[in-house]
Amino acid sequence: MGLKNYSRFELDNGMRVLVKPDTTTRMASLCILYCVGSRDEHADKTGLAHLFEHLMFSNCGKDIEFDEIIQSAGGDSNAFTNTDTTQYFDVAPAQHLELLLQLEATRMSGFQVPPKELATQQKVVVEEFSEHYLNNPYGMFSHRLMALAYKKHPYRWAVIGMTPEHIEAATMDDVNAFYSRYYNASNAIMTICGDVDPDQVIGLVKKHFAHLSPGPQNHAVYPQEDPRTEIQMVNYYEDIPEEAIFIALPAPARLEDDFYALDFLTDLLSEGKSSILFRELKKELQIFTSIDCYLTASADPGLIIIEGKLVEGVDIETGEREIMRVIDRYKSELISDRQWAKYRTKNETAYQFSQMGVVNQALNLSYAEWLGKPDLINDELERYLALTKEDIQRVAQQYFRWDIATKMYYRKQVVEK
Repeated sequence: MGLKNYSRFELDNGMRVLVKPDTTTRMASLCILYCVGSRDEHADKTGLAHLFEHLMFSNCGKDIEFDEIIQSAGGDSNAFTNTDTTQYFDVAPAQHLELLLQLEATRMSGFQVPPKELATQQKVVVEEFSEHYLNNPYGMFSHRLMALAYKKHPYRWAVIGMTPEHIEAATMDDVNAFYSRYYNASNAIMTICGDVDPDQVIGLVKKHFAHLSPGPQNHAVYPQEDPRTEIQMVNYYEDIPEEAIFIALPAPARLEDDFYALDFLTDLLSEGKSSILFRELKKELQIFTSIDCYLTASADPGLIIIEGKLVEGVDIETGEREIMRVIDRYKSELISDRQWAKYRTKNETAYQFSQMGVVNQALNLSYAEWLGKPDLINDELERYLALTKEDIQRVAQQYFRWDIATKMYYRKQVVEK
């Protein structure tokens, strides 16, 4: 267990606050995590969680431009939504921390977005949907693959929503209800990292947030999937530049012990140009133009996803067979000493980089608190360093089960002349 280098307190309204000083910088970062993601939507009204990521930057009241105010103080702000949470984060010189607190408190104090701005942001999100998904040759693969891999769990729809029509259909009543349900102090986690004094921070947080009313906490329980027992396979015939393979396999939840070994293995397989799949299948055999393997890393059981685009003239069956051949090697053989040393060092370096900077610290601490294990920021590296070659072989055998895979093939549409 590492040193507990943060302080934690809770306001009377239920908001959790964590402060982690960092004297190596003169900056401060403020992150507010709302305990809501796309899994909290209804199947007939998807995309609201992501829509709110846009709406909240207009939620400071008339003529108050959130981004402009922070940028004028030498700072920056952003946000992201995933299946499980929504996180807003700001960074600025530490002397402007109170400004960040004032702005975030204003956003949390009530829904102030007028109908005209809702319509504007709906249009922005629909355009994003069109650009990244509908008008991208492979853009809808995640929508299709998730819907195929999940039958019960709300992970079956994409974070941006099932369809643009769901986003366009959102009403003021819908967004007001969503805000009231999820955007309140009781359902929020605040982290502050940087050149700050914890005692002063506590006073400032109480000044700006203690008066906010409590609200409902999100303790939703989500329907879980039945165990997979067979292969699922779908072919799509598309006007695409390259044929492609997408494979999904059941994976452990983020806090399960096997997550760490599987995360290590998927990095070994596809992280960077020296990774196994890249080197063997793209560089040496030259049968893929791109190849990737990654975990969804979700709070509930997730997926291992393998995706690859094939070189012209290479058929899908050959590509899939070669993917399976390379990965199956790690079921029957232990990693070589040379690979083990290389990838342990690479894994540790990547993890250390992911913890650098006040923004990353704030994001990671808020997420760890949301998981119920804030000390992950101190001891998670130990979990990776404790892995053995046998752990990697075991998860390869246990999770790369081709007999229960969800497979989706993008084949070139045959155009009749």
